[in-house]
Amino acid sequence: MYSTAEDPRGGSAAGHDSWRRWMSAGVLAGILTLSGCATQVNSSAPAAPIAASVATAAVPAAPAHDTAQSSAAELAPASAYCPADLRFPGFPERYQDDLRSFACILQQHYGLPAALVIPALQSAHYDSRAVSLMSPPPPSSVPQAPLPWWRYRERFLSAQRLDSGVRFWREHRRILEDVAEKYGVPPPILLGILNIETGFGSFMGNFPVLDANLSLSLALKPRRAFFLAQTAETLKLAEKLGRPVSALRGSPAGAMGMSQFLASSYLKYGVVWNDPPGEGLPNLWQSVPDVLASTANFFRAHGWQPGQPVLVPALISRGSAPETSTRPDYTLAQLARLGVYPERGHALLPADTRVGLLRLEGRTGPHYYLAYPNFYAIMGYNPSVYYSATVWAYAEALGRIRG
Repeated sequence: MYSTAEDPRGGSAAGHDSWRRWMSAGVLAGILTLSGCATQVNSSAPAAPIAASVATAAVPAAPAHDTAQSSAAELAPASAYCPADLRFPGFPERYQDDLRSFACILQQHYGLPAALVIPALQSAHYDSRAVSLMSPPPPSSVPQAPLPWWRYRERFLSAQRLDSGVRFWREHRRILEDVAEKYGVPPPILLGILNIETGFGSFMGNFPVLDANLSLSLALKPRRAFFLAQTAETLKLAEKLGRPVSALRGSPAGAMGMSQFLASSYLKYGVVWNDPPGEGLPNLWQSVPDVLASTANFFRAHGWQPGQPVLVPALISRGSAPETSTRPDYTLAQLARLGVYPERGHALLPADTRVGLLRLEGRTGPHYYLAYPNFYAIMGYNPSVYYSATVWAYAEALGRIRG
């Protein structure tokens, strides 16, 4: 899961075209880190400074960067292979110095052996299409109105997509129920993720993941450290899967499989259904049980509360609503004192439950919602409010169809 502001992501050719359309419409205003398209980067790198050439953005969970202008060769241990004449034939000349630094950093900072790093980087290629799709649109001299939520939502709640969800639910009912029992995440929520991410596996992307991560590391300097961390995780993942790194395919952001996990999330949250912990890695491209279990495991790790709601329509008993917040800045008790209550018919949670207050544009005007902890678990998957609200809306629609 790598996302931008309001991410319509998909891996197929149609999905890639939609990236262009949405970016040209000014929707993709800036690149945000993913947590899982499950996509949280949690670097497992050893404690060592990153060379100044890549320290343009913080790597989460990594130590502070050394601001000294040291070369990668100076930082690398004696065992690192960092010759000055190292060449990478698949990349333009202007990136050769950066790639030499990357090769040293992947060895020194991430602890990867030269025998893995050098052949992989020398066999990789610059992916200009991935860079184009992932680059923020140029500033426009004409301000563009924000896309309302209902327009974003309707892209993913078409009759065809709902039919696909019903069919997928029918075909995989038993495993959906078993995963829900084990992890506490209802089937419709898991289906909401698969619907948006890949249309239930119909467009998982065919970009070489290593090429995409390296190319984005080079071309998107504000996100350089993020994508270099994903490069390291991609190399680790290929080794653990026992597959050539060139065989790993995914989105232009480097997200893989039906649930679009970045390499870091694949390694951290991926589980093989019903295997003991540590018994190999899941197949997130082909195994529906692995995909569902891994996605539910991601949610559980990000605070999913079984049996609690995601969003609940809010009743405003006074003339105007209090200040909205996309973060859980209120308690239910505080909102009650301000005249804001959950819509009748929904289970009441303790008064100290922390919630957000959202204002989302519907076809007929704005609507207010209370965002419960499970909403923020979905935002751990993709930090877009629109995305998380649409996962909920799709789940609600499927639930109504299924009865």
